Amino acid sequence: MTLFLSTSDNMIGSHMQFQKNIYDTIMSAIKMGMYSLQFFMGNPKSFNRSEISQDDIEKSIDLVKRYPINVFSHSPYLFNLAGSKEILAWNGNPTQDQKTQVVINSLEYELSVIANFNNKRNGVIVHPGNHINRHEGLLKIAESIDKINFAENSNLLLENAAGQGTSLCTTFKEIRVILDNISEESQKHVNVCVDTAHIFGYGEYDISRLDEMQRMFREFDEIIGVDRLHLIHLNDSSVKCKTRKDRHELIGDGYIWGNGKESLRYLLDFCKKNDIPIVLETTPSDIFKFF
Repeated sequence: MTLFLSTSDNMIGSHMQFQKNIYDTIMSAIKMGMYSLQFFMGNPKSFNRSEISQDDIEKSIDLVKRYPINVFSHSPYLFNLAGSKEILAWNGNPTQDQKTQVVINSLEYELSVIANFNNKRNGVIVHPGNHINRHEGLLKIAESIDKINFAENSNLLLENAAGQGTSLCTTFKEIRVILDNISEESQKHVNVCVDTAHIFGYGEYDISRLDEMQRMFREFDEIIGVDRLHLIHLNDSSVKCKTRKDRHELIGDGYIWGNGKESLRYLLDFCKKNDIPIVLETTPSDIFKFF
C-alpha cells in the first residue's frame, strides 16, 4: 500500500531512542530522512532529566540549521500537573506541593533545552495529569502551568488522553478549560499535541471514518484553534473505538486504518496544508511503509 507521499511533503518523523546526547539523537533521525523527531530526554519513568551540555546544544543547533528538522521531547509519563490522583496541588498540602514543584522544575529545564531548536515547530509534550474531580483537576493544571518560568521560544504541548482511569484532557473542551485559565504570558507558550490512538480510544470521534476525521479537525479549530495544533502523534490502535484504553499499533495494522486509509489521507493532507508536524510513536521503520 502506498499513499504517494514523501516525507518532504509532510513534516513527518518518529519517536527515536535517546542516544545519551541530543546531537546523536537528531543525527540518527536525519540519516533516516525524517523532518520531525521526538525523544525522551532521559528515563520516561523518572522525574530527573538528562543533563545536556552546552557543547551538545551548540553542536545540535548548528546541525538543525544545516538540516532543518522539528525537535520535540516527551516528558515522563508520571508527571501530573494537577497534583496526584486524589490530592490537588497548591491546596495546602506541603508534601504534594513539593512533588508538583519537582515536576515544574523538570519541565522548566527540558523546555529551556528544546527551545534552542526554533524551527517551524519545537516543544515538550506532556500528559497534563489526572484527578478524581475533573474540573478541579483541570484548574490545578492551569495553576501549575502558570508557575512555570518559560524560556524564550519554548512550547509546552498538552496531549489529549484516551480516557483511562482519572486521566484529564480527554476532550478538546477540557484542554480549552486549561487554556482559558492560564495567564496571558503562559498563553504564548502553551499549545496542543493530538494523539490519534487516544482520540480513537476515547471514542468521541471514530477517526477510521473520513467524515469523523473531518469533524474532529473542524471541532478542534472551533474549540481550540488550528493554530495551536503543533503536533500530531500518528498511531493506529490495537483496541476498538470507545474502549477508553491507550494501545498504540503500527499504522495500517490496527482498528483505525486496518480496513481503509481514506481518513489517513485526509489527515496527511490537512497537516501538510497547515504545517503541522507528524510523529509516529510505534517504531521508526514504520515510517517507510507509507511515505
